[in-house]
Amino acid sequence: MANSWLPFLAILAYFGAVINAEKAVGYNVVSGEEFKKQVFENPESRLLRVVYFWKFDTIPGGPEGHIIKSFQKNYEDAGKYVISFKIKFMTVDCTKDPVKEYCDKPKVETLVFVFKDDYVLDEMPMDILYSLDSIVANVLHLALLMEVPTVHTAMELASLKLRAIETKKNVIFGKIMAIGTPKDRAFMEGVFAYSFMYQFAMTTSRMDNILGIEDVTEWEEEDDRVWYFDCANAKNMDCDRSIYHGPMTVQNFAIFIKTLTLPTVCDDSNFAEKLPKPLHEMLGLPVSYLITTEEDLEEHRQVYEKIAKVYKGNLVFAINTTKPGETSDLCPRPPPCVSIKPPGKHPMGLSKPFNLVNMDELVRDWLEDYYFDPAELLEDDDDHSFGPETPDQEKQDDAVALAVDQMKPLKLNLTDIPHLTDKTFAEHVKKNKISIVLFTVKWDPRSLAFLHPYHQAAKTLMKDFSLEKSPLARVECSDWPDVCDKNNVTRFPTIKVFEWKKFVRDYTGSLDTDSVVSFYKLFKLKTPVMLSDALDVEYFKLGQKPVDNLGDLVQSVTVAVIPEVMATEIEQYKLVAKELRGEYVLGLCTGHCAEDTQVTANAYLFVERFNDPHKEETHFKGDLFYPEIRAFIERASLPTVPELTPASLPKLLWYNTPFVILFRVPGDEASQNIEKMLVKLTEFENRVVMAWMDASPDSVGSRLLHGYNFKDTSPPNLVFLHHATSRVCNYPNIVDIAWDKNELFSQVIQWMIDLLQNEGSCNVLESGHHEPQVPSYDFLSRIKANRQRKDEQADQARGRFGPQKTVEIPDEGDEVEGEAGEEKKPMEKYEDEMFGMEKDDDMKNQMQADKPTHTEL
Repeated sequence: MANSWLPFLAILAYFGAVINAEKAVGYNVVSGEEFKKQVFENPESRLLRVVYFWKFDTIPGGPEGHIIKSFQKNYEDAGKYVISFKIKFMTVDCTKDPVKEYCDKPKVETLVFVFKDDYVLDEMPMDILYSLDSIVANVLHLALLMEVPTVHTAMELASLKLRAIETKKNVIFGKIMAIGTPKDRAFMEGVFAYSFMYQFAMTTSRMDNILGIEDVTEWEEEDDRVWYFDCANAKNMDCDRSIYHGPMTVQNFAIFIKTLTLPTVCDDSNFAEKLPKPLHEMLGLPVSYLITTEEDLEEHRQVYEKIAKVYKGNLVFAINTTKPGETSDLCPRPPPCVSIKPPGKHPMGLSKPFNLVNMDELVRDWLEDYYFDPAELLEDDDDHSFGPETPDQEKQDDAVALAVDQMKPLKLNLTDIPHLTDKTFAEHVKKNKISIVLFTVKWDPRSLAFLHPYHQAAKTLMKDFSLEKSPLARVECSDWPDVCDKNNVTRFPTIKVFEWKKFVRDYTGSLDTDSVVSFYKLFKLKTPVMLSDALDVEYFKLGQKPVDNLGDLVQSVTVAVIPEVMATEIEQYKLVAKELRGEYVLGLCTGHCAEDTQVTANAYLFVERFNDPHKEETHFKGDLFYPEIRAFIERASLPTVPELTPASLPKLLWYNTPFVILFRVPGDEASQNIEKMLVKLTEFENRVVMAWMDASPDSVGSRLLHGYNFKDTSPPNLVFLHHATSRVCNYPNIVDIAWDKNELFSQVIQWMIDLLQNEGSCNVLESGHHEPQVPSYDFLSRIKANRQRKDEQADQARGRFGPQKTVEIPDEGDEVEGEAGEEKKPMEKYEDEMFGMEKDDDMKNQMQADKPTHTEL
């Protein structure tokens, strides 16, 4: 008997844990007494203390609760991370042990307090602390308030450099577009770690050029930038300057600062003894090697040092000597030879004559390849035909833009996804029954953003079906343009589905893990699902056939009961099932099944919805022909009054009719009455689309409703929206009649009829072009602009470095004078990976330029 209580006790323990979790106060909870002791009674400790005052009995539900839980997680992660920075995070529970002077402050739960010694250094609103990066960055700004002066004008920067020259201290200056972003955090962590070595400074201005008149182009780049000023070795009161070309992440920025500590040019004299292995392997940093002869050493060093100063910190510059005509492991070409070797990656060599302009072009091309950033390609076009990139000030308020921006430097492990080439593509789609192939280009932000969900989908499918190899594959179109041209790929990312080598269809669903997984599982099902009898039909309607968990993959199923003699209708239905494969599940009951379930001699078709609270079935009225069947299934598969979401909006826009949208609050009785009225209206009025949106505080629906500029924007609110005419109207005072169902129905239907006849008072949406922030790409324009940019940079380099003395590199086939007694021998043909990359890239660019294509949303 005692054992019978165990399940009950286990349930109690579970729910107790859930309740306690919902009441969890936060990270490092201290008592009121301990708070006062640490903040006010211990002034000799130089710790920065960050304190959040908790005022909730339980975590609220809805969006507010989600924000609080997210903040708690980020606050805890940040607190653990900054312990090594001598910063301590605490939480005071105002519900149990309040500190009155703070707990009684208005809206204290929306603030985070920062204490320095025994006073409040700052009160930070929670809305700027939206992520781990933003919390760490903002706190470090306060901790290093005196270490990082903010520069606003060119005069202030010049004064800062003069002081640095006097104190023999080098300067690292950052243009940080927005406080609290991941790039800001990376910069501030660099300040904390290296402020004892360098003078740091920053600006958030992007309008006024602070560098100087001659550096307008360098300043106008629409991105965070960091410059290094070598003021310790300044001559003529001018500091040599280099700019950081890598991504602003904590790891890469730290490598940049680490590289700055090395000599401008390293040679044998920099090391006490011979290195045990090559410099790039020993340091774990990219190294540019110049191999020259003793005779030409000084002449070549002068050229090499000028380049090294311009790109200092981005890579290490080393110089070695050898005998005339000899090659080395570091550079397989007779001197002068230049090779850039990054650890673990392919090297790049100089195939042109050794001079400043060609060296500048080599290093720039290598940096573009090594630190590839898709956003840079958007900025290359002088006509800005692609539109402006989303600035960081907007990214910090846009979770999607911020997430994509954070993913750029992310090193994804895509080993589970086969990377197809022109040699492997045909074989892959031939030997696999179902092949799903993603076509991407590395410069497209959408392609990059989708790689991680696509990889997760591949891992999920391998686990669910116990597969050794992924059923999902990928083609990188910038590497294999021929494959993409043959498959008619004109936008990115594109997913195509093949069955036994034959192309079947394009994937048109959402670009997320769950949608891709569901599509693959549905596509594997035979379509239509053949039902054998009435019992089969019932199981199918319940979502338990042909697989038990069908209800987890789709929201509805379609059933067609067609007598066997109606061969034309059966073929039309099968055609629709084939076209909708992977998105919808269609069942066919014919022959014996039709006889077992038929109540009339005619065929009938209906859609069974699993999660529609108003109406489970919708029956088809009309003739069973392809267009009518398909249109019915796509519309009837949605709930009677669907929620307006990014997933449902495209399907609803297809009807090209006005919308009637109920902006409601969950659980509100008036909202429920109005929604029931809309369900009834769907039976009488098919000239509009009925839908609803959540208008809870801080929701998308609430912001949208306020944007319509009605006098009353409080929910529930019934809105008529006509996209074709930009008219937007709301039913005045609908709450007043929401309780009288008969009056509500008659009044609203008359209101809709008047609006459909262009009568009634309405607002007009603001005119303008509401284009996507990341527009389409034009390959041809990109290539031309890229080439023009390189030509301009080469011209600028010639002007910057002055007239060039060219050191000729022998052509292939020329004979090279060796040591005395050695035979003259033809110069060897070197590896393509060393000296053939430019030619290969030009060929690929030309192939891509032959057929301009576009990316569309």
